[in-house]
Amino acid sequence: MNEEALKGFKIIDLSRYGPGRYCTMLLADFGAEVITIETPRIDSVLPPFLTDDASPRYIAFNRNKKSMAINLRKDEGRQILCKLVKGADVLLEGFRPGVAKRMRIDYETLKSVNPRLIYCSISGFGQDGPYSERSGHDLNYVGMSGILDLTGPEEGPPSLLGAQIGDLVGGFYQASAGILMALLERERSGQGQYIDISILDGLVHALWLQGAEYLLAGRLPQRGEHILTGLSSGYNIYETSDNKFITLGCYEPLFWKRLCKLIGRDDLVEYQYVKGEKRREVLRIFKGIFKTKTRRKWIEILDEADIPCGPVNNFSETFSDPQVLHRQMVVEVNHPLLGTTRQIGIPMKFSRTPGTIKNAAPRYGEHTIEILTKIGFTKEAIQELRNNKTIE
Repeated sequence: MNEEALKGFKIIDLSRYGPGRYCTMLLADFGAEVITIETPRIDSVLPPFLTDDASPRYIAFNRNKKSMAINLRKDEGRQILCKLVKGADVLLEGFRPGVAKRMRIDYETLKSVNPRLIYCSISGFGQDGPYSERSGHDLNYVGMSGILDLTGPEEGPPSLLGAQIGDLVGGFYQASAGILMALLERERSGQGQYIDISILDGLVHALWLQGAEYLLAGRLPQRGEHILTGLSSGYNIYETSDNKFITLGCYEPLFWKRLCKLIGRDDLVEYQYVKGEKRREVLRIFKGIFKTKTRRKWIEILDEADIPCGPVNNFSETFSDPQVLHRQMVVEVNHPLLGTTRQIGIPMKFSRTPGTIKNAAPRYGEHTIEILTKIGFTKEAIQELRNNKTIE
């Protein structure tokens, strides 16, 4: 069996919601030992789907991880965390700014226990600034970033996105990359450091194209009027005769010319990026043309001509798509309670050290006793922790 890319690294996850759990899931898939610290359910204020260890979200987020249920608001719980931190490489938390410090589990406190610790905080707005203490969720951050204002039809209001893009940006693109960079830097300096992740920062950074056009050229993008959000008839979505939808990706003039020739409308070549009423006229022409055939037929025709296109799939189509299945983005994982389950696979394919799903999500607090024993707690001490409700 190949060596795992992150074997030997230990990560403590104090987060509760998507960004942190998604980040540590990716790291666990590549061999890191991830210990999630759950709140004992008797004291939990979390929604049931985050504490029910048979719920789809819990199962998806917590594969390949170990689970401990510890009350960190008790002195005894904090003492357990400090013992865990001594042997850890990374700690990740998703509390609102200031909470970790009030609980005495902040970076300044824990780096005295382990100076090599990488401590990563994920929050909506970051640890400082005028909004830092605001509450919020994915939709709020996406709206404030400007992304939502660009999403939807030109004549209509902004549209809700179909995925939690802020959570994904915060967990995957920011936190996991930041943690790995900090671990690499530690190889040179021998020192840990603090990572401050703001989901809003990441979403603003994701606007690298439209943001550059605004900041450098002064062009204010409008919904439905940018090249990539509806301006061009060649980069758009069309309904087909079977009431399904198809996407076109004719961004380059080469593909646009090829498309116009294919549908017998060479006269439209000059109007790829036309604006105003002429743009609406071209769009109406394309809508009428694409309503003449089924989605499957259009994809056959467009693929044959090497024109970028694709179906707008529903989930049953996505998770049975031959490309998705070939790339092992749907995998089977054996679960001790549910038997064989299907889960989303690992998106990065490594040649020597591929990620693997070795273990299903643990039961809530499944490893509490095992890990406490490993770090030196006696049976009597563990029973006392149970009696005073420090652990579950």
